Amino acid sequence: MGALRNLFRAVGHEIQAHPVATLTVALILLFAAFGGAAQITSVTGDQAFTGSNPTLEKFNEAFDRGSIAVLVRGEVTDPATIRAMARFDDRMSEVENVAYVSSPADQVRAEYGRIPDSEAKIERVLGQPNMAFVNVVFEPGLTQPEERPIYTEALKAEEWARFPAGVGVIITGSAAFSAQLSELISQSTNQLLGLAVGLMIVALFFLFRGVRLRLLPIVAVFVGVLYTFGAIGYAGIPNSTLTSSVFPILIGLGIDYSVQFHERYEEELESAPPRQALPQALAGIGPPVFVAMLAAALGFGATWISTRGTPAFVWFAQTSIFGVLLTFLAGLIVLLPVLTLYARIRRRGFGEIGLRELTDGGRDEGAVDAESVDDGAADTEADNDATAPSEVAAAERTGETDATDSDRVGLLGRTLGRTSRTLAANPGVVLLLALVLMGAGFQAGQQLDTMADTEEFIPQDLPAYVDLQQFRSVTGGGTAVQYDVIVLGSDLRHPAVLRWMVEFEQVAVGMPLVQGVDSPATLVKAHNGGEIPQTEAGVERVLNRVPPRERAQYYNDGYAHITVVAAQDMTTGETLSFISNVHEAIEFSNPPPGVQPELTGTAAISPPSIVDQIERRNVTTGLGVLFVFGLLLAYYRRLVKAIAPLVPMLFVIGWQNLYMAALGISVSPLGASLGAMSVGIGAEYTIIVMERYYEEKKRAGVGKLDAVETAATRVGKAITVSGMTTVFGFSALTLSPFPILADFGYLTVGVIFLTLVAALATLPPTLIVLDTAEDRVNAALGRSTADAEPTP
Repeated sequence: MGALRNLFRAVGHEIQAHPVATLTVALILLFAAFGGAAQITSVTGDQAFTGSNPTLEKFNEAFDRGSIAVLVRGEVTDPATIRAMARFDDRMSEVENVAYVSSPADQVRAEYGRIPDSEAKIERVLGQPNMAFVNVVFEPGLTQPEERPIYTEALKAEEWARFPAGVGVIITGSAAFSAQLSELISQSTNQLLGLAVGLMIVALFFLFRGVRLRLLPIVAVFVGVLYTFGAIGYAGIPNSTLTSSVFPILIGLGIDYSVQFHERYEEELESAPPRQALPQALAGIGPPVFVAMLAAALGFGATWISTRGTPAFVWFAQTSIFGVLLTFLAGLIVLLPVLTLYARIRRRGFGEIGLRELTDGGRDEGAVDAESVDDGAADTEADNDATAPSEVAAAERTGETDATDSDRVGLLGRTLGRTSRTLAANPGVVLLLALVLMGAGFQAGQQLDTMADTEEFIPQDLPAYVDLQQFRSVTGGGTAVQYDVIVLGSDLRHPAVLRWMVEFEQVAVGMPLVQGVDSPATLVKAHNGGEIPQTEAGVERVLNRVPPRERAQYYNDGYAHITVVAAQDMTTGETLSFISNVHEAIEFSNPPPGVQPELTGTAAISPPSIVDQIERRNVTTGLGVLFVFGLLLAYYRRLVKAIAPLVPMLFVIGWQNLYMAALGISVSPLGASLGAMSVGIGAEYTIIVMERYYEEKKRAGVGKLDAVETAATRVGKAITVSGMTTVFGFSALTLSPFPILADFGYLTVGVIFLTLVAALATLPPTLIVLDTAEDRVNAALGRSTADAEPTP
């Protein structure tokens, strides 16, 4: 601990000695961040939840042809409509990465060599439909960024084709959906960022009255967020639905770090010049805030480790880790040098001025108590700066040493102190009630609904989604109900393999939720009078008669492709059952030796991945607890101090399920990571209360209950204001157009509030119980508590 304190003191010396150079470094990093931010891409839909999979990669390269579907409704057989389709077809056929375009205009031109002027002639070819489809098929293996320009070109081509008035045209498909969703994610990220900044400004303006440059922390945090954009761009982390939620969270967390630095520096300036105040402030507040930041990073790290197979969760965790590190850094290299320069200018302008002049006539009682963010100076170092010199002087003048008698803490502080003393005096009742509520929460957690369908994550009024739903209703489901089986093997055109495909089809269609199967066997039978040839040469003759474009849908690059059609509008549970049924059908049909069929495609891989993340939420939470415990144990080297801050967090993990049940919040994959996050984020509040408790307990004649009351009085108000400020940042998520993010916003706001309650209501009795138990153990071992303290 002493080494960490000395490190931050040294950093403080360097910043106060070279504030302009420090700001120059910050500016250079900012320009570098813009370069990284320009490299950010977006990944949407099921692809964001589908990890690296060799079979999927083979399928994508060989068969996964994205497409744009154009639904034309109205007077389809009008020659003007067919000519518009032909113009659209011809233009899109020339677009890069478009394999081919099929449309009714092709059929008419194939029959007559041109588009006739007679509607009757067109009806002889097409019949009398009231709708038609134009299908733009891409080259296989395209990424989402490569598909999006094709959608843009389709919009231009539709306008250029000049469809007649009264004819409705809807352009939909994977590329359309991806392009609109990507644009909405970018807009949502910017809007949420702006909302969070605005809410932070309001919070700082009203909650931190009497502090000079009180809006400066938001500037530092915003710079840290820009650093984060640059970092994820350079690291190749794409923006996704989940990743966009990180930035309001970072503003909520980062503002806390900067405010802690700001408040402690202000406190030290009351009795020391800037060159001494900054090193003293960082030596005091730097270590505990640094540990709190690492705890938050480890909470996100638990999410990263437990969800390594699902990209969206990994990107969320990686972005969050970058964010907490860089917003902490921005607090050091942006906020502190500006404060140093400002303090120097004021001193030059007003000379050697005293406390009242430095603080513009004294602090407003509404300002956050800088003592609140006590530095963890519970250690017995000679340079212990935890108690503000101004307070010591005041105590010496008045003869008072009880912090609860200070007017500076205000009514809220005194109320919190008395309440905490009462709760700590009855630890059995308080902790039993907390345990009962926690148990009830874990029980309620088993009954919560889940949000696992990726289509539930997005705004239901997104135009591309509305168009897709219309397309599905017209086509009876469209491609949304098709799943893919890729067949690997050395001789996939052998009659025995084709006969197995027939057997697989018979088994599969007898399974629930399976509506049909289309396989190479289906293709061969369709071109051979409904029979499978007896010889491999016969199969080859049949396939040679099939147009290459059609054949490529079934055989390509040495692989075979089977399509399994599912029931429409399946729930997440039904989708999982369908996937299981297809696996059973593959096994039961007994593929020939050397033939390896595998169900693949993002639609088949992402739902189990998302559900697995939700079901593993307790594992993720457990990892978060373990990581933070290891950090605290390494920092304090004392078991009680490593355990005590985590006990209230365990209560919160259970309580949050009751909160979710009361508000009807479903468990989403993003919410599943909240347990580990809340442990990392909430540890800051409990560490601050615990640090002040041990500091107060060392004073002569101070008992455990006195120490609890003083700790809650002096830091309770501050962490309450700090927590509410964090809530302001998180609350921006509640206004997100994405349902998954809005629910997560309500959840995080509630969890931060519960964390504050746990820190002030359950930590004091926990400290009494653990501290008393430790005293008894030490007494039995014949040593004092002071002897049990590690040497700094």
